[in-house]
Amino acid sequence: MKIAILGFNIFSPGGTSRSNLNLTKEFNNEGIEVVIYNARPFSPTDILSIRYQEKLSTKVYFEPLIELGKDSSIDLYIITRETFFPLAQIIKFYCPQAMTIGEIHAPLSMLPENLDENLYALDYIRVSTESIKKEFKKKYQYETILVHQVSTNHVVLPSDFIPKLTNNLYVLSRFEDGVKDISYAIRLLDYLIHYLKATHIKLYIEGYGPSETLYRNLINHYGLQANVFLNQGTPAEYIYFSTSRYETFGYSILEALAKGKRAVLFPGEDRVLQEIYKNPPNIQWITKDISIDARRVLKFISSIENINYRQGISSILKQNNYVSHYVSYYHLFQKRKQKKFVLNREVEEIWAEVMLVQMEQIPSLYYMYGLLKDKPIVGRILTNSHFKTMATALFHRLKAKKNMQRRVKSVSDNMYFIESFHGKSFSGDPKYIALWVKKHMPDAQIFVSSVNQLVDMEARYFGFEPLRLGSAEYQRKFEQSKYIIVNGNTLDKVGKSPNQIIIQTWHGFPLKKMVADLEDPKQRKQELSAFLPRMKKWNYLLTSSSMNTSLFHSAFSLKENSNLKVVEMGAPRNAYLIENKNNYIEKRHIHFKYFNRPLDMNKKYILFCPTWRKQERKEVTSIDLEDLIKHLPPEYEIIVKLHPLESSLRRFYKALDSRIHCFYNELVDIQELFLLVDILISDYSSAIFDFAHLNKKIIILQEDSETYQKKVGWYFDIKKLCLLEGKSYTTTDLVEAIQGDNLDVFRYCRAVQKNLLNKDNIETNEKLMQLLFLNGRLSYNDNK
Repeated sequence: MKIAILGFNIFSPGGTSRSNLNLTKEFNNEGIEVVIYNARPFSPTDILSIRYQEKLSTKVYFEPLIELGKDSSIDLYIITRETFFPLAQIIKFYCPQAMTIGEIHAPLSMLPENLDENLYALDYIRVSTESIKKEFKKKYQYETILVHQVSTNHVVLPSDFIPKLTNNLYVLSRFEDGVKDISYAIRLLDYLIHYLKATHIKLYIEGYGPSETLYRNLINHYGLQANVFLNQGTPAEYIYFSTSRYETFGYSILEALAKGKRAVLFPGEDRVLQEIYKNPPNIQWITKDISIDARRVLKFISSIENINYRQGISSILKQNNYVSHYVSYYHLFQKRKQKKFVLNREVEEIWAEVMLVQMEQIPSLYYMYGLLKDKPIVGRILTNSHFKTMATALFHRLKAKKNMQRRVKSVSDNMYFIESFHGKSFSGDPKYIALWVKKHMPDAQIFVSSVNQLVDMEARYFGFEPLRLGSAEYQRKFEQSKYIIVNGNTLDKVGKSPNQIIIQTWHGFPLKKMVADLEDPKQRKQELSAFLPRMKKWNYLLTSSSMNTSLFHSAFSLKENSNLKVVEMGAPRNAYLIENKNNYIEKRHIHFKYFNRPLDMNKKYILFCPTWRKQERKEVTSIDLEDLIKHLPPEYEIIVKLHPLESSLRRFYKALDSRIHCFYNELVDIQELFLLVDILISDYSSAIFDFAHLNKKIIILQEDSETYQKKVGWYFDIKKLCLLEGKSYTTTDLVEAIQGDNLDVFRYCRAVQKNLLNKDNIETNEKLMQLLFLNGRLSYNDNK
């Protein structure tokens, strides 16, 4: 018998590579030949190295993936990457006598969208647990499913097996926070160290990947440099720690347990990990609720039970014997009457789909590497005939694919694309529309634009899929989505097809003049010429009053878009404020999100929210905030919310005083901060109008009003229309204003609500969503 294993790169570390090597050894031990088809290029040195390290026999052969289908002597193909499943068609076409097995290594929620189109050429699917089998069968209507865990051939239990007490937690993982969620581990350490004062606990994080910068930022943000160590070595004694959202097995977990270590594990959002490892005494399961998990970790660290720790691991190791299983299934396959296999598309098209997906998952630096074929150092590998054939085909297909992307594509009524502040945060009206859609349309696919991993974290916090701004995947999902919800302008390069709907929410009631109303004629002409083509893509524009509508008409020249429908029903972001203004549970939840601590009801938070200035500045106010906080009672604390274009000042304001806080802008939703704080200080920001819905104190600090009026200008006098007066304050004046009475608060808040935002109300979301998405199919009462 001869088998083939198809993988991405067996020469690099990773769970699937380890599984493939173990599988190879199991077949080798039975005298069975194995051909490994590898997608990534490799050299003779790579082969020699892996043969030596893994003690592989000469009956193991290595071939480039592009050679697939040329060896008619192979009896069984095991495909170990889900994006390679289309290649089963090529196998069946050239080698109809061969059996094909597709192994599921990724969580079901992360499988390729078109997986169902590529299952019919597979004779079996292999999954690791009964629950995955049940879900897979239901989702794909596929029957021939094998349940078998990955091979653990490389794991050997030592003779001595005595766990030791230790204060060290150890994470060994790829740095890919969307799946591994190591950011949660860092937040948990902050709670343990700084809130529970468990300063003896250390966290060691080892690995590599795109989220390394994110983790370094979070360690610095929480001040954990003395307790959290990133890629600084593995301690001799440790408790293995995993907070991964999904694990289909977890080799590093088993390896740690086999060394006599204990483990703190999250069971996975699909609970597959707990299904595999059960509930042995050397594992502590956590919940992703910090207050619960912190106490579980403290208790687990401080005690070791006097029982047999080998038992749970031994039961997992006994579940090997791939060879007998696969050979028996192959004999059953041989007895079937095989039908002639018919391709559902051209061989070249299948190769194009498979290889282009792999290319997109390789960093752009690797593309450049492929262009260095004439360089002496890498030339021997890159000029290899197999590699040249594959590389040439790949780049031609990549070019063809890019041409195809430019065509108008059909859209899905069930797909929603969300972009807040050009992907710089997940907040505002687009966020609250997304949350409504998720709640009322559970089958909807919702994608969130993101500029970096901090925004990714925020989007995932609410259960949405982030897409990197401007990426190929971003463009694909944008083109496929029926509804585009934004509070600014969309990227020009993504365009808009006739069957898409763009819902523009904008991001605030305008006090400052904009676009067509700017005071500077040159700037006005420049901005308007760039703005109009973008505005003409809009289908709907949301406003909160007739005055709001009138100002938008003037600022945006809405008459230029005859297809635009202005919807004067209020703002979803403010419906959230009105609904939750007296909600203590929501306030407590928000406090934990931003401070990673329980809410202290004695605290009084002041939100300082200045607007941006075109000229670069080192400070956003002449007020010395450090001096200000010293003159306020100890229960007062200040939150500085910077404009995204001045976010570089965050480090300065964060370091001023322990009672002054400045969060990453990417993680901030100002609507949430409004609910948390007691007082707002701002200058020309539209934040003052939204905040008025809460009937809390507003202080207008204007230090350059005359200059600002000349350069930008205002639409109206806030003193006349809103009963709010802006002025320059000294530190002493500001302390008095903060601690002064609240006699005028209801009066000016009511004026704002009545004159500017009179369409905002608690029913805004329901009415808007019915108009925009439900088209009258449900009555308002049904929605409630």
